[in-house]
Amino acid sequence: MAVKRWMGWLCALVLLSNCSSLDEPSAAIEQPPASSATPMVTLRPTATPLPADTGWRAVFPGLEYRELQVISGDRSDRLYLTRVDPAQARFRVLYDPDQPQRVAAWLSATQAIAAVNGNYFDPQNRALGLVIQDGQVVGGAPYQGLGGMFAVAGDEVRVRWNIKEPYAGEPLIYAVQNFPMLVLPGGQPNLGIDDNQQVAPRTAVGQDRSGRIVFVVSSGLTFTLTDFGKWLSSSDLDLDSALNLDGGTSSGLMVRSGDQNLGTDSWIAVPSVIVVEAK
Repeated sequence: MAVKRWMGWLCALVLLSNCSSLDEPSAAIEQPPASSATPMVTLRPTATPLPADTGWRAVFPGLEYRELQVISGDRSDRLYLTRVDPAQARFRVLYDPDQPQRVAAWLSATQAIAAVNGNYFDPQNRALGLVIQDGQVVGGAPYQGLGGMFAVAGDEVRVRWNIKEPYAGEPLIYAVQNFPMLVLPGGQPNLGIDDNQQVAPRTAVGQDRSGRIVFVVSSGLTFTLTDFGKWLSSSDLDLDSALNLDGGTSSGLMVRSGDQNLGTDSWIAVPSVIVVEAK
């Protein structure tokens, strides 16, 4: 009884402050104070909607950039793409497990005009799969019987399938291996991928039938590996082959354009990137 009297006195003391019942919270406490002043309305500029397909546009001689909205099942995603003519640009592989960086930081730290994340790596940032930099094997053991390779030998730049063309120690200036192949040589999707139906951000490096190198990043939770390969094969990219690079939070593609960068950055620091430089 003493508790009830004490609670009654408490409510009486705060009655003018909108004390509510003990069973239900008062919504009035969260209300902003009333004002008789006429509110000032600030009009915000209307954002220009992004086109579903920007089409290819030249950023540097031999390098084109494109953004493309795609739908896969009930998911929608925006893809970031770069297409490069090897006759007008140079490719390098940069690898530093001791000082990994996000893709945009790799681009800023170099004279490159584009950068994309490289191959898988372990918790110590050591590459899984072969990495060749400046003619030296600097990371990873060559994959045997799986995956593919982005390889630079002199002026020749290729996306290779390790099953049909395994690395045999031949001289290469730059190389990155990863798996699986998404599009097999000849342009057919790889339907033998065990992807467990998992969707994640994806990065691919492909080569079209004209010999151009095409980088594609899907930044959303949109594609399984199998579906990504199917999309790449059936797209207007005219790909002869395509290799999966590291995905998930590693996926990133950045292109230098004047005083700004185009593309999408990786979420985390990565130890290896493929960069494109102007000749």
